Amino acid sequence: MGRPTITASSLLLLTVAALITLTNANLTPEILNSLESLCEDIPKGGDAFQIKATDSDGDPLSYSISGPNAGFFTVDKTTGMVTINNQLDREARDSLVVTIEVSDGKNMATKDLTIILLDANDNPPRFQASSYNVDIKENVDVGAILFTVLAIDLDTGPAGAEKYSIAEVAPIEGEKLFSISNRGGEVKLMQPLNYTSLSTFYRLKIIASDDGGGSCAMNKPLSSITYGFITVVDVPDLNPRFISLPYRGSVEEGSPVRTTVLTVLALDQDTGVNDIMTYTIEAGSGEPVPFIISDTTGVISVSSEIDRETIGNTFTLTVKATEQKKNVYGEDAFATAEVQITILDINDNSPKFYSCGSKTCLEESQFSGEIQENSAGNLQINMTVKDLDQDGRIILEVAGEDKDAFAVNPTSTTSQSTVQLVVKDPQKLDFEKKIEMVLQVIAIDEEDKSKHSTATVTIKILDVNDNSPTFLEDTYKFNVSEHTNVNTTVATITATDGDVIDKDNLTYRLLPQSILKYFNVRENTGEVYVTNSKLIDREVNSLYSATLQARDTNNLIGTTVLEISLTDINDKPPKINPNSYNVFVEEGKKFRLQIEATDADEPESAQLKDSICHRAHQVQR
Repeated sequence: MGRPTITASSLLLLTVAALITLTNANLTPEILNSLESLCEDIPKGGDAFQIKATDSDGDPLSYSISGPNAGFFTVDKTTGMVTINNQLDREARDSLVVTIEVSDGKNMATKDLTIILLDANDNPPRFQASSYNVDIKENVDVGAILFTVLAIDLDTGPAGAEKYSIAEVAPIEGEKLFSISNRGGEVKLMQPLNYTSLSTFYRLKIIASDDGGGSCAMNKPLSSITYGFITVVDVPDLNPRFISLPYRGSVEEGSPVRTTVLTVLALDQDTGVNDIMTYTIEAGSGEPVPFIISDTTGVISVSSEIDRETIGNTFTLTVKATEQKKNVYGEDAFATAEVQITILDINDNSPKFYSCGSKTCLEESQFSGEIQENSAGNLQINMTVKDLDQDGRIILEVAGEDKDAFAVNPTSTTSQSTVQLVVKDPQKLDFEKKIEMVLQVIAIDEEDKSKHSTATVTIKILDVNDNSPTFLEDTYKFNVSEHTNVNTTVATITATDGDVIDKDNLTYRLLPQSILKYFNVRENTGEVYVTNSKLIDREVNSLYSATLQARDTNNLIGTTVLEISLTDINDKPPKINPNSYNVFVEEGKKFRLQIEATDADEPESAQLKDSICHRAHQVQR
């Protein structure tokens, strides 16, 4: 309530009243209150303080409060107890001044009373922003301050001391990524972020709380909440990645240029950056590379002629995808992938013949082999037939003058096979009739018979020792003079052998063993010669029979009979038989005595002549 205006006339009246009071000796009450302290959290109707006053006269007192702040209080007029009428707020003002009025009915005492408002923990820390939204690059250093929160508590002392904590992180996997300074409110990164493998967004529930305390009723700690929203910003720190691996494609050989084979696709793993890719072919499994790739779309197509028989069934490419912009390290970000292209076959090749060694095969049209006469079985000629087309069926035939002697094996095959000749008629392999045979092997593409090839095979027939030695005559008769000198050749008899291998390689022998004491044969020449001149005596034996044997290198034997007749020589003297004659003759008479003499030699050599040799004989009387 307002104070009355004092004028000169009123001052005169007061003076007069004072004089009257002094005259009556009724003293003014004395107010004892000088300073009061109140908790701001005293509820409405609660006791605030007691107006204390004394009156020397002992008059009953009445109490009241006036002044601008009197509305916060209510006074019991008779007791002087002051209660709260309107809620106090230290944060609005920390002290109040009111005028206390005490009246004894006659006199009124007034006094300005200062009321100190004591702080109650009635204010939580209040964040200066309803939320904190920040964009943070994923490569920010661990330990960096991401943002700082600020909360203000209007209370004082411990009740006004703000402290911060992170109550919750969503997603929960991010709990260990962040920390907050207890008093400073600085939110720091504790572990690396990763746009690709971790979350790209985090929500932090941040609490600011005070310590509470104080002498007032409201002394429990208070807190408030705000949220920090962290958006992770992708940076180009990852290489791109090819998707839909592995890459497999196919194309027919001979396909036109620009024929599409397949498309590769690489994506920037830094999805927040999503850089544009440039595609290249880095290498191929052969040279030249018959494929190109679109640098913008990744479409792989044919760039030149493709021959499956030259480059193989598959062709492997190494393709590269490079991001157009450098990565955070100032380097190219790229990825590579293998692309396997199957070359599909078309029937564009005739079957061919090849001669194969241990490592390589060379195309060939002339082959040779050799086989023993009269042999059966297979003839190896180192012949391989190939149709370079995949799964090509080949028919094999034999032609030529000597085709009846051989067959081909196999008669049909797929793609590639070793070819052999099989003897069909061994009797046609006769060295003595034919030393060489020539035939043709024809390979025909079963699908397209206009595609065929021919190889000539020259076969040498090898001589086999299948013929026995033969003599021109079954019996050879010849004469030898008896007592011919030792080692004298009496005849030369040779055999022939149809086998070339046995030419000049026959050996000879006389049989039986008993003939050898008279005659023998020189082993290599067939010369029959005398072994003992004394024993070949016509007068003892005029005819010898022997078997002459000829043996070839295969121990095949041919024989003939030798009949050797001894011709006579005059080697025997005549013999008178008996060797003496006793004849009695009468004296004077004639007598006739026939004396017989023989000669073992042939008559031509035994022409006898006789004569009488006189000899005196003593006559016995």
